[in-house]
Amino acid sequence: MRYLALIFTFFFCCSYAQILDAIQINEIGQHEFDVLDDLMVSKHKFTRVKDIEDENQKVYTNDSDHLEQLMVVTVFRNSNGCSNVLSIVDKSAINVLQLKNDLPQEGYVYQGKKKMSEDLIVSQFSKGKLHVLISDTITASGAYQILLICSN
Repeated sequence: MRYLALIFTFFFCCSYAQILDAIQINEIGQHEFDVLDDLMVSKHKFTRVKDIEDENQKVYTNDSDHLEQLMVVTVFRNSNGCSNVLSIVDKSAINVLQLKNDLPQEGYVYQGKKKMSEDLIVSQFSKGKLHVLISDTITASGAYQILLICSN
């Protein structure tokens, strides 16, 4: 029976996929771009995907073996704005719903729905100059899209 408990514990520990909450999204947006790996790789345990980057963007993934838990985070350097720009692709409807619930607790105000294109409607949350846009449905990429942007 002990061995069975150890196997289940190992399975659940190894299958855990990183998720990002409202606090972490703000932290990534405000973090110094040149040392972003310290935060994303060391602290949040994401993997960096260097082969699809350029000098002003960094790409990270949670490397989930479970497609429904896969998350890809692209951080764009924004030296003129109040934050890096984040583009997060998340397959998990549960993660997205949790983020929508977390944002108001972190001071973001729900601004309503916004039509970005004929096929894309997003929920918009704002906190000062920071805006988080979250697609209400799965996009053409096969996942939900989350954007953190800064207006000047």
